[in-house]
Amino acid sequence: MVAFVPLALVPALGVVQGGFEPDAWVWAGALAAWACAVTVVLTAAPGALRRAWPWVAATGGLLLWTLASTSWSADAAQSLLDARRTLVYAAVVLALVLLARQDATRVLVLATHAAVSGLVVYALARYLLGPRRQDEFEAHLLNQPLGYANGVGILAALGILLALGISSGTAPRLLRAAAGATVPPLALALQLTGSHASWLALGVGIALAGFLEPAPLRLLTTAAAVAPPVAVLVWLGWYSDYATSVAAPHVGGQALCLAAAGASATAAAAVASVRPEAREASRRTRRLLALAAVVAALGGAAAVAGSGSTEPRASYWHVAWHDEYGNHAILGSGAGTFGGYWARSGRSIDLGGALDAHSLYLETLAELGPAGLALLAAMLLVPLRGALRSRRVPYLPAAAGAYAAFLVHAGLDWDWELPAVVVTGLCCAAAVALTEIGLQRPLGTMPLALLFVAACVEGASALAGVVSHATPAAGPKSEKAPRSGAFQEHVAADGYGW
Repeated sequence: MVAFVPLALVPALGVVQGGFEPDAWVWAGALAAWACAVTVVLTAAPGALRRAWPWVAATGGLLLWTLASTSWSADAAQSLLDARRTLVYAAVVLALVLLARQDATRVLVLATHAAVSGLVVYALARYLLGPRRQDEFEAHLLNQPLGYANGVGILAALGILLALGISSGTAPRLLRAAAGATVPPLALALQLTGSHASWLALGVGIALAGFLEPAPLRLLTTAAAVAPPVAVLVWLGWYSDYATSVAAPHVGGQALCLAAAGASATAAAAVASVRPEAREASRRTRRLLALAAVVAALGGAAAVAGSGSTEPRASYWHVAWHDEYGNHAILGSGAGTFGGYWARSGRSIDLGGALDAHSLYLETLAELGPAGLALLAAMLLVPLRGALRSRRVPYLPAAAGAYAAFLVHAGLDWDWELPAVVVTGLCCAAAVALTEIGLQRPLGTMPLALLFVAACVEGASALAGVVSHATPAAGPKSEKAPRSGAFQEHVAADGYGW
């Protein structure tokens, strides 16, 4: 049942600009809330609520704090929009918890990988086989159907991490080969997005997955098996100049598509020939892996620091810290208000418009204050609390690595405004948090009634958004903003290569 969340929501949100527009929040939130209500009605022991209630509570707290920020916000209409988006995430978390059953980790990893791979491979095929057009803001980078190249990039990175976890596990050979076959096209898609931060997130995810994996030789062997076709295909994508502004690429889209198919077949055969190694790592090996993970994290931090000196992100972060948080250090300026501060800073004249600070954590601190950042941290970190203890659960290291990649990328971009990306990250988080559920004691009548009421309120609140015509914008005139203008304002100033 829990597979419904990634299989239904990730592709559906992905094909409508990643769910950026408020129209998508209406049906996405209502659908997740409806699943919660049906689950409460049909069973007296819904999912893993007894185990995961801190995650649900933290998410609900963030939603309520975001909604409360409308009372002190510099732009209440934008704060209400942010609350509507956060409502979708709260409904998704509740649905994941209530729908989870025994073996939820395996089911979620397989379903999330299928959903993400299907979406990204569809995007890649459409990009390579369709006419080559220059986007006004993203040039020739792979950005559709999300409309944002970095969003496609992080989804591809998450798909690769999940695929490596499945193909290096003890699943049947056919399933492992099928997962391995998705790695080359996902890597090519990542290359064609030009997203450096997604490559960084991928590296961090692989390091953490290797550290948590009880038998890391399986992961390393599988990665080595798929590395040759992946490396050739990524080099070919780079050499082709297909994602650059050259008039005539060195390699055409159809040729790249055929190369991707050949690389997929090669990777599948390589994975099928690998015998899973069940031997656990020694203490010395685990220490070396821990050291490698630390080095990778420090290297990533250094890369982030160096990249942070480039524009326009350095200016985004400066405005969020000095202009916004500096003047509202207690409560923040209100959810969704960064765009107004950016417009008033005068930097938009040279760097273009921007609605978000391109860092979930800094923006949350600036808009919701320390309390809001603490609630966000609780929501994002609570699912990881048992990761080390449960690392022997099949596929958990891959899920934890993918979730870590999402957390890294969210600190460098505006992933929070793309529900397709966030729902994928939450599904990975649930795969880590909802292990060893076992048989749950039935809940009493009052808790079930409260859960049903909460699900109905969430669904009704999501549906109520249909009467609103507000869109994300940089000022109080958001009620009259054109439908596509806000999304274009995001990508207009965004530096390529992130």
